[in-house]
Amino acid sequence: MLKSSAFDVAIIGGGPGGSATAISLRAHAPSLSVILIEASQYHGVRVGETLPPPARSILDHLKVWDKFCRLSPREVFGTSAAWGSTIPADNDFFYMPANMGWHLERNSFDAMLGGAASERGATLVFGTSLDGIEHSGDGWRLTLSTGATLRARFIVDATGTAVFARRNGARFECLDRLMGIVRFFESTADDSRLLVEAFEHGWWYTAGLPDGKRIAACVTDADLVQRLKLGQIEEWERTLASVPAIAARLQQCKPSGALVIRSSASRRLEPAADENWLAVGDSASRFDPLSSQGILKAMRGGIFASYAISSRLLRDDNLDMRRYRRYVTEEFKSYCAVRTRYYQEEQRWPGSEFWRRRHKQQILQTRHQLDSGLVGTVACSG
Repeated sequence: MLKSSAFDVAIIGGGPGGSATAISLRAHAPSLSVILIEASQYHGVRVGETLPPPARSILDHLKVWDKFCRLSPREVFGTSAAWGSTIPADNDFFYMPANMGWHLERNSFDAMLGGAASERGATLVFGTSLDGIEHSGDGWRLTLSTGATLRARFIVDATGTAVFARRNGARFECLDRLMGIVRFFESTADDSRLLVEAFEHGWWYTAGLPDGKRIAACVTDADLVQRLKLGQIEEWERTLASVPAIAARLQQCKPSGALVIRSSASRRLEPAADENWLAVGDSASRFDPLSSQGILKAMRGGIFASYAISSRLLRDDNLDMRRYRRYVTEEFKSYCAVRTRYYQEEQRWPGSEFWRRRHKQQILQTRHQLDSGLVGTVACSG
């Protein structure tokens, strides 16, 4: 049972973006009361397992580095990619300022961040989702799935699908309809590095996870998933056999679960913030998993969001809110440019619908110079 029914900030979603917002708010503006509402018990399947080397500075800033180390994440010292060539090329982290990344068990990682938010003074509730919301006076009245109601001056949408924001008029602008068809494996292999391999209809990746686990995923567009029947295990396995580097990495692995299908569409929420709410993490924008930036981006965005929220509530200053909206837009614009260049490097299948779509976006980028931060949008749902 909640000890209070009124909070300054209600954060809906206890993933990396929501928890980082809560942790940073409690550090930056401790006078503000915060509730973090998480729909799960941090169980079930969570996809997204990579932290690149720059994440160390974010974990230090949030003062959770020691907690993170106790999770025993799997250390990674580079990546490999068969991209534009059949021969994988290595990209070692040795020459980076931070020369090590990590692969995570996501439930443990997300639970660690949520627990840290609770330790810093945020109210954390599990197994609770948002049933209804209405604007009331100078704030919001929320109805939760437990039947409880509470009031909040400010809302953070960290649901990943922007449930709250879209109810209040925001919409997603999407670049594609990318999807990942994922399977987990048991593995005794020593090589933990991320391996990416392009194929005619998209690309695959695999990575070693903690506790002898491995993930493998086929990434392509939603219509191609249907056309190629990649949601069926027989077709998924047949396609896997056609990507030699990935198949070789999985040769001694034992499947440990069914296929999991997740949307991975690149998209940005417009607007990403209003006067008394904002979105963080995948609710604000989502990057192609090829970038390996999702968790890092969510935590970094949560920190910036906390500065905007504290300015809005403590000083009635909207300048940082406008800066936050601009930050989300500019971050996505930069991502789009890098994404387009990277896809342009793969030219082996000029007749492929998947690759033609990405190469067409290169032409659109040149023509429009990314004026809107997008390179041509497609219809997109949450």
